[in-house]
Amino acid sequence: MTSAGSRRSRDRHSPAEQRLIDSVARGDVLDLAGDEPVDEAAMRSWGDDRTISASVIRDLVRGRLAAEPDPHGLRLRGARITGRIDLANITSDLVLELGDCLLPDGLDLRNARLPAVALTGCRIEQTAGSGDAPVDATRLTARVLSFDSSTILATAAAGAIRLAAARIGTVDSRGARLGNTGGPALEAGGLHADHSVFLSDGFDATSTSEQGTVRLIGAHIGGQLNCGGAALRNTTGPALNADGLSVAQGVLLQRGFTATSTSEQGTIRLIGAATSALHCAGARLENTAGPALDGDNLQVKRDIGLDRGFIATGVSDEGAVVLTGAHVGGLLDCSAARMANTGGPALHANGLRVDQDLILDDGFSAATAGCPVTLTLAGARVGGTFRFDSEVVTQAEADHGSLVEVDGLTYSGLPGPASVQRWLTVLGKHTARYAAQPYQHLAAAYRAAGHDRDARTVLVAQRRDQLDRGGLTGPERAWGRLTGLTLGYGYQPWRALLLLIATLAAAVALSVAGGHHGALAQKATVGTASAGPCTITDQIGVGLDLGTPLIKTGARDRCQPTSTSAGQALTLTGWVLQLVAWGFATLFIAGFTSAVRKT
Repeated sequence: MTSAGSRRSRDRHSPAEQRLIDSVARGDVLDLAGDEPVDEAAMRSWGDDRTISASVIRDLVRGRLAAEPDPHGLRLRGARITGRIDLANITSDLVLELGDCLLPDGLDLRNARLPAVALTGCRIEQTAGSGDAPVDATRLTARVLSFDSSTILATAAAGAIRLAAARIGTVDSRGARLGNTGGPALEAGGLHADHSVFLSDGFDATSTSEQGTVRLIGAHIGGQLNCGGAALRNTTGPALNADGLSVAQGVLLQRGFTATSTSEQGTIRLIGAATSALHCAGARLENTAGPALDGDNLQVKRDIGLDRGFIATGVSDEGAVVLTGAHVGGLLDCSAARMANTGGPALHANGLRVDQDLILDDGFSAATAGCPVTLTLAGARVGGTFRFDSEVVTQAEADHGSLVEVDGLTYSGLPGPASVQRWLTVLGKHTARYAAQPYQHLAAAYRAAGHDRDARTVLVAQRRDQLDRGGLTGPERAWGRLTGLTLGYGYQPWRALLLLIATLAAAVALSVAGGHHGALAQKATVGTASAGPCTITDQIGVGLDLGTPLIKTGARDRCQPTSTSAGQALTLTGWVLQLVAWGFATLFIAGFTSAVRKT
């Protein structure tokens, strides 16, 4: 700038503005606050010596006031900016850094292309009487956009910070405080972040918008979405609305993360989102009108961790935690998690697919009220181990009975940590209805592990449950109970053999007893004056003939029932025992050859 131009600039700008122009040329930081306080009260008391016009900042970014700005860019601290900083549609190589500044009329970055914009510890407000977002960065392109420790307040439907369709390298809002009573605190639908988005380390956002406090619908993040230690609140909508979000390196909702809402839409919405991992260790999610976490059709390449003190409470017939149709490429760890719902299931995960382990024990608890089912895992597929502690799944209404829905659930290996009897109690006592598949899959797991006896125990329990709750007709139920008594439902055919032996023993005992009371006598032959009593051997032989189908000892050729009442009774009893023996023999053969259907 020529000396004449410099003089004109000094005549046109305040001393503070001229110092800023000179600092941009030299690459220095202009610090107007020094060691003095930079809180809200101090900011509002700043006079002309700490006031910079928004137009000066615009002209500096455009390169009109410093012909050769230093590559360090515009760096200003402790200033009050008058007017709205208008950088819309500007393309510049100048970095903009404002620290501990008051921007009562906000900042317009729409369609701008800048290397970096950093607003650290600033207080940014909405222009009085305007509906514009305090920070409107719609379609902004920048390597870095930072609101570290800044406070941004609004009553704008567009949002306190608007990043719709912006293309940013890294978004850093660590420690920022956002509030909006007219719309979202952060509107970032369609945002494309090449690296990470940090809404962490004390980040605090409140809103009353049905659209959500933080909106990341359809956003793409090449790094991670880090919300560790953040607090999100909304009284009418979701705290985090991220349907369709894509995150390459994981979503982190941990390190004391909290989110509260009063919305049927859910507190945390990740419907149809895709990420490499979801970590929510120690997070606290609460909703008094809907789900706490809605991850319907969520796609996670590696692990989901709802563990280490994770708490989710909801009031929804959908569930407190909803993972219906979700796919987890690694494990789903819910150890030491607490889920509760007063309007529906605590965990609703029908159709869930987990490629590794599903852990619902080791301190996991789930409770519900107003719903007969606490956990729904119908049609879920677990590629690894299924660990489930049913004893910590409860209902406020104990008379509801059922606790889980597991029809169609599959897993690899033996489920744990309960014994086979405990699993049978779950399937028979704590499910809403009879279903064959859970028993069949459990039996197959025990058989594959070499525990054939436990497998048979499971299948017998299945048949009993079918008779009790399977909706069979009267004749079907009667036949089932008969085969259960005589064959163990086809799995214990030796029962029929034992009953056949018992029938044979009864026949022998009756024959011997009858022989002692005149029911049997030697068969009269030619030349014999009268028939004498049968020998004990012949009495036993007659009993064997009466009780054994198809096998004859020949004893009845020598010893036969008499015409006395005792003899006639023995004859009639023999006919009955023959029928019973035939029946037991037939059942044994049918059971041994698996002719009796076992299921």
